[in-house]
Amino acid sequence: MRAVFSILAIVCIALCGPAEAHTRSQSFSSWTFGKQSVSVMFAVDARRVTQLSQIYTDENDLQALLIEHLRETIRVTQGNTSCENIEMAPLGQNKSTLRVSGRFVCPHTIADKNTIVTVAAFQVVSATHIHIARVDYEGEISDTVLREGRSTFILRPETAPHSLWAFIGVGFFHVLSGFDHIVFLAALLIVATTPRTALFCITGFTLGHTISLALATLGIISPNTQLVEAMIGFTIAVTALEAGARYGLDRQFAMTSFAALAVIVVALPFGGGALLLKTGFMLSMFTFFMARVSGEVALKLLPFVTAAFGLVHGAGFAGGLLEFSFLQTEIFAPLLGFNIGVEIAQFVVLAGFFGLMLGLRQIHSIPVGFIERIASVSIFAIGCFWFAERIWG
Repeated sequence: MRAVFSILAIVCIALCGPAEAHTRSQSFSSWTFGKQSVSVMFAVDARRVTQLSQIYTDENDLQALLIEHLRETIRVTQGNTSCENIEMAPLGQNKSTLRVSGRFVCPHTIADKNTIVTVAAFQVVSATHIHIARVDYEGEISDTVLREGRSTFILRPETAPHSLWAFIGVGFFHVLSGFDHIVFLAALLIVATTPRTALFCITGFTLGHTISLALATLGIISPNTQLVEAMIGFTIAVTALEAGARYGLDRQFAMTSFAALAVIVVALPFGGGALLLKTGFMLSMFTFFMARVSGEVALKLLPFVTAAFGLVHGAGFAGGLLEFSFLQTEIFAPLLGFNIGVEIAQFVVLAGFFGLMLGLRQIHSIPVGFIERIASVSIFAIGCFWFAERIWG
């Protein structure tokens, strides 16, 4: 088992490639309208736009890629008549976010005729992509969550869902579309061998991510996206090591080796800066400390460790809400709704994992312990993969 983990760690570092993160599966738009015209401001993470190069092979400029895609995937119609798209122009880039403005002119007055907006952007490259549309009509604000299978809404404020319910849906699908968070929950479930331990861990994790999500969304802290995403990979790998220790892994050797590995991963990007080196040192010291404690003590500390990991994941969750700063979002309803949605999704995922494990135990020909060993090794590999790729990216 020791050799397997050592080899996998090296292979993961050598074979790094692109990986999805919490903040890369959403886009946002703000809609205003007058008598017969409709204006939109569309925003999306620049790294999401790079996926469009799979479709538009003759265009390399990200702004041009985005505009071409939006012309094809955003429509405004009145009955069987399409409103004319008379403008689609770049608004520049704010940090890692690309923005585009658009304007449509309709044949009939908006107030007198049902005007339907269709936003199917990025669904062709990401089936789990979520779009959040905000409608502003004479100061009345409402939000609509769009995804594959539901990509249209009526351009009238009273028909859109209330913000709280809309953001519950955003938080729910944000977790389900974030593969790294689901992998972490799977590792946590293997470590927490009893429902009671799992409940304590989830409580600690919830407390941690609620605090950091609130602080980041309120602007009290400003997370470094690259480091947060890398640290999410780190939490996955460490949790997988704890899971492996439940099934015969030499825990001290594995944790000590991973502490050294973390130093190497962070030190290799020469010129990465003091913040990167300090983060790597902190992560290594944490792992080295965990290597010194026994498995029994580590199990008792698990709820506190998951609370600390929750702080990291909460900063990652915040990316799904921070984009709303350009929409001047009211903070309370989005924050509360998003967090409720996250919690509901977590319990759905954990219930699914528990159900799967119980089902496997009923099939006596399947050695559940062996499956959990393989799962622990695989999750560790994925965690290393994301940790290194996001540090080096």
